[in-house]
Amino acid sequence: MSTGLIVGIIIILLVVGVPILQALIRGIQRRRSLAAEGVPGLRAAGLRSDDLPRGLSPQTAEAVTSEDIALADDNPEATITQLDDSGRVIGYRESFRDPRSWGEFIDWALTQSIHRNRQHRRVEVELTRYESSEQAEQALQADPPSDLGDAGVTVEDAGERAGLLVREWTRTENGDSVQRMLELRWASGDVLGVVRGDSEPSGALDDDEVERLAALVKGRLS
Repeated sequence: MSTGLIVGIIIILLVVGVPILQALIRGIQRRRSLAAEGVPGLRAAGLRSDDLPRGLSPQTAEAVTSEDIALADDNPEATITQLDDSGRVIGYRESFRDPRSWGEFIDWALTQSIHRNRQHRRVEVELTRYESSEQAEQALQADPPSDLGDAGVTVEDAGERAGLLVREWTRTENGDSVQRMLELRWASGDVLGVVRGDSEPSGALDDDEVERLAALVKGRLS
Protein backbone atom coordinates (compact mmCIF):
# COMPACT_ATOMS: atom_id res chain seq x y z
CA MET A 1 0.00 0.00 0.00
CA SER A 2 1.45 3.35 -1.03
CA THR A 3 2.21 6.14 1.41
CA GLY A 4 -0.21 8.45 -0.38
CA LEU A 5 -3.07 5.96 -0.01
CA ILE A 6 -2.34 5.51 3.69
CA VAL A 7 -2.34 9.28 4.21
CA GLY A 8 -5.63 9.52 2.31
CA ILE A 9 -7.25 6.85 4.48
CA ILE A 10 -6.04 8.60 7.65
CA ILE A 11 -7.48 11.92 6.46
CA ILE A 12 -10.84 10.29 5.67
CA LEU A 13 -10.92 8.62 9.08
CA LEU A 14 -10.20 11.96 10.76
CA VAL A 15 -12.87 13.79 8.77
CA VAL A 16 -15.48 11.15 9.58
CA GLY A 17 -14.32 10.00 13.00
CA VAL A 18 -13.61 13.29 14.78
CA PRO A 19 -17.17 14.68 14.49
CA ILE A 20 -18.62 11.32 15.56
CA LEU A 21 -16.33 11.17 18.59
CA GLN A 22 -17.17 14.78 19.47
CA ALA A 23 -20.88 14.02 19.24
CA LEU A 24 -20.57 10.95 21.49
CA ILE A 25 -18.59 12.81 24.15
CA ARG A 26 -20.93 15.78 24.09
CA GLY A 27 -23.95 13.50 24.30
CA ILE A 28 -22.64 11.82 27.46
CA GLN A 29 -21.70 15.15 29.04
CA ARG A 30 -25.05 16.65 28.10
CA ARG A 31 -27.12 13.85 29.65
CA ARG A 32 -25.16 14.01 32.88
CA SER A 33 -25.32 17.77 33.19
CA LEU A 34 -29.04 18.03 32.39
CA ALA A 35 -29.80 15.59 35.21
CA ALA A 36 -28.09 17.80 37.82
CA GLU A 37 -30.24 19.03 40.68
CA GLY A 38 -32.14 22.20 39.79
CA VAL A 39 -31.39 22.07 36.08
CA PRO A 40 -34.66 20.51 34.79
CA GLY A 41 -36.66 23.40 36.26
CA LEU A 42 -34.49 25.96 34.49
CA ARG A 43 -34.51 23.97 31.28
CA ALA A 44 -38.31 23.96 31.25
CA ALA A 45 -38.22 27.75 30.85
CA GLY A 46 -35.94 27.56 27.81
CA LEU A 47 -36.80 27.86 24.14
CA ARG A 48 -38.63 25.32 21.99
CA SER A 49 -37.92 24.64 18.34
CA ASP A 50 -41.11 26.39 17.22
CA ASP A 51 -40.08 29.54 19.15
CA LEU A 52 -36.99 30.09 17.02
CA PRO A 53 -36.49 32.30 13.98
CA ARG A 54 -36.28 30.29 10.77
CA GLY A 55 -32.95 28.62 10.14
CA LEU A 56 -31.74 28.37 13.74
CA SER A 57 -30.87 24.86 14.96
CA PRO A 58 -29.95 23.56 18.44
CA GLN A 59 -26.24 23.76 19.23
CA THR A 60 -25.77 23.08 22.94
CA ALA A 61 -27.83 22.53 26.09
CA GLU A 62 -25.96 22.04 29.34
CA ALA A 63 -25.76 22.77 33.02
CA VAL A 64 -23.21 25.34 34.12
CA THR A 65 -21.88 24.77 37.63
CA SER A 66 -19.77 27.24 39.55
CA GLU A 67 -16.94 24.70 39.32
CA ASP A 68 -17.17 24.77 35.52
CA ILE A 69 -16.80 28.55 35.51
CA ALA A 70 -13.94 28.50 38.02
CA LEU A 71 -11.95 25.84 36.14
CA ALA A 72 -12.09 27.99 33.00
CA ASP A 73 -10.60 30.96 34.86
CA ASP A 74 -6.95 31.80 35.49
CA ASN A 75 -7.54 31.87 39.25
CA PRO A 76 -10.09 29.12 39.98
CA GLU A 77 -9.88 29.32 43.78
CA ALA A 78 -10.66 33.04 43.85
CA THR A 79 -13.40 32.60 41.26
CA ILE A 80 -15.19 29.80 43.11
CA THR A 81 -15.04 31.84 46.33
CA GLN A 82 -16.53 34.85 44.55
CA LEU A 83 -19.32 32.75 43.02
CA ASP A 84 -20.15 31.13 46.35
CA ASP A 85 -20.26 34.53 48.04
CA SER A 86 -22.64 35.78 45.35
CA GLY A 87 -25.12 33.03 46.23
CA ARG A 88 -24.92 31.31 42.85
CA VAL A 89 -26.49 27.82 42.96
CA ILE A 90 -26.68 26.39 39.43
CA GLY A 91 -26.98 27.58 35.85
CA TYR A 92 -28.38 26.29 32.58
CA ARG A 93 -27.28 27.39 29.11
CA GLU A 94 -28.66 26.59 25.68
CA SER A 95 -27.71 27.95 22.28
CA PHE A 96 -29.03 27.85 18.73
CA ARG A 97 -27.25 28.83 15.55
CA ASP A 98 -27.46 29.29 11.81
CA PRO A 99 -25.75 27.68 9.96
CA ARG A 100 -26.19 24.45 11.86
CA SER A 101 -23.18 23.15 13.79
CA TRP A 102 -21.68 19.80 12.73
CA GLY A 103 -18.80 19.78 15.23
CA GLU A 104 -15.71 21.94 15.55
CA PHE A 105 -13.69 20.29 12.77
CA ILE A 106 -16.49 20.31 10.18
CA ASP A 107 -17.58 23.83 11.20
CA TRP A 108 -14.07 25.13 10.63
CA ALA A 109 -13.88 23.48 7.20
CA LEU A 110 -17.28 24.84 6.17
CA THR A 111 -16.37 28.35 7.36
CA GLN A 112 -13.30 28.23 5.16
CA SER A 113 -15.33 27.07 2.16
CA ILE A 114 -19.05 27.19 1.41
CA HIS A 115 -19.93 29.22 4.54
CA ARG A 116 -17.17 31.76 3.99
CA ASN A 117 -19.52 34.63 3.05
CA ARG A 118 -22.64 33.38 4.81
CA GLN A 119 -24.30 35.34 7.58
CA HIS A 120 -23.92 33.72 11.00
CA ARG A 121 -26.65 34.03 13.63
CA ARG A 122 -26.70 32.69 17.15
CA VAL A 123 -29.12 32.87 20.07
CA GLU A 124 -28.11 31.91 23.61
CA VAL A 125 -30.24 31.56 26.73
CA GLU A 126 -28.54 31.49 30.13
CA LEU A 127 -30.53 31.02 33.33
CA THR A 128 -28.86 31.11 36.73
CA ARG A 129 -30.47 30.34 40.06
CA TYR A 130 -29.30 32.14 43.21
CA GLU A 131 -30.01 31.51 46.87
CA SER A 132 -32.32 34.56 47.05
CA SER A 133 -34.08 37.08 44.83
CA GLU A 134 -31.87 39.82 46.31
CA GLN A 135 -28.73 38.04 45.10
CA ALA A 136 -30.26 37.54 41.65
CA GLU A 137 -30.99 41.26 41.50
CA GLN A 138 -27.40 42.07 42.49
CA ALA A 139 -26.13 39.82 39.70
CA LEU A 140 -28.48 41.58 37.29
CA GLN A 141 -26.87 44.93 38.06
CA ALA A 142 -23.29 43.65 37.80
CA ASP A 143 -20.96 45.31 35.31
CA PRO A 144 -19.70 43.39 32.26
CA PRO A 145 -16.23 41.84 32.55
CA SER A 146 -13.53 44.50 32.51
CA ASP A 147 -11.12 42.31 30.52
CA LEU A 148 -12.88 41.50 27.26
CA GLY A 149 -9.81 39.93 25.69
CA ASP A 150 -10.30 41.82 22.43
CA ALA A 151 -9.38 45.46 21.92
CA GLY A 152 -11.90 45.65 19.08
CA VAL A 153 -14.89 44.83 21.33
CA THR A 154 -16.94 47.58 22.97
CA VAL A 155 -19.82 47.20 25.43
CA GLU A 156 -22.58 49.73 25.98
CA ASP A 157 -25.56 49.67 28.35
CA ALA A 158 -28.54 50.77 26.27
CA GLY A 159 -31.28 51.29 28.84
CA GLU A 160 -34.38 49.14 29.20
CA ARG A 161 -36.96 47.57 26.91
CA ALA A 162 -40.20 46.15 28.30
CA GLY A 163 -38.62 45.38 31.67
CA LEU A 164 -35.44 43.95 30.14
CA LEU A 165 -32.05 45.59 30.64
CA VAL A 166 -30.26 46.01 27.32
CA ARG A 167 -26.55 45.73 26.66
CA GLU A 168 -24.91 45.92 23.23
CA TRP A 169 -21.60 44.24 22.38
CA THR A 170 -19.92 45.30 19.14
CA ARG A 171 -16.74 44.05 17.46
CA THR A 172 -15.04 46.25 14.91
CA GLU A 173 -12.27 45.66 12.40
CA ASN A 174 -10.56 48.54 10.62
CA GLY A 175 -13.24 50.88 11.92
CA ASP A 176 -16.16 48.80 10.56
CA SER A 177 -18.66 46.92 12.70
CA VAL A 178 -18.39 43.23 11.79
CA GLN A 179 -20.22 41.55 14.67
CA ARG A 180 -22.88 42.64 17.14
CA MET A 181 -24.48 40.96 20.12
CA LEU A 182 -27.65 42.19 21.80
CA GLU A 183 -27.93 41.05 25.43
CA LEU A 184 -31.23 41.26 27.33
CA ARG A 185 -31.22 40.65 31.11
CA TRP A 186 -33.79 40.47 33.88
CA ALA A 187 -34.41 38.87 37.27
CA SER A 188 -37.40 36.58 37.89
CA GLY A 189 -37.42 35.89 41.61
CA ASP A 190 -34.18 34.06 42.43
CA VAL A 191 -33.32 33.42 38.75
CA LEU A 192 -31.19 35.70 36.57
CA GLY A 193 -32.23 35.43 32.93
CA VAL A 194 -30.07 36.42 29.97
CA VAL A 195 -30.89 36.10 26.28
CA ARG A 196 -28.26 37.01 23.70
CA GLY A 197 -28.63 37.45 19.97
CA ASP A 198 -25.29 37.36 18.17
CA SER A 199 -24.93 38.18 14.49
CA GLU A 200 -22.02 38.34 12.08
CA PRO A 201 -22.11 40.58 10.14
CA SER A 202 -23.93 43.09 12.34
CA GLY A 203 -27.65 43.20 11.64
CA ALA A 204 -28.03 39.59 10.48
CA LEU A 205 -30.39 38.98 13.42
CA ASP A 206 -33.40 41.22 14.06
CA ASP A 207 -33.44 42.91 17.49
CA ASP A 208 -37.21 42.42 17.71
CA GLU A 209 -36.72 38.66 17.38
CA VAL A 210 -34.23 38.61 20.26
CA GLU A 211 -36.62 40.66 22.39
CA ARG A 212 -39.49 38.28 21.54
CA LEU A 213 -37.44 35.26 22.61
CA ALA A 214 -36.43 36.94 25.86
CA ALA A 215 -40.08 37.74 26.59
CA LEU A 216 -41.02 34.08 26.03
CA VAL A 217 -38.40 32.82 28.47
CA LYS A 218 -39.25 35.50 31.02
CA GLY A 219 -42.93 34.55 30.82
CA ARG A 220 -42.13 30.89 31.49
CA LEU A 221 -40.18 31.83 34.60
CA SER A 222 -43.01 33.94 36.01
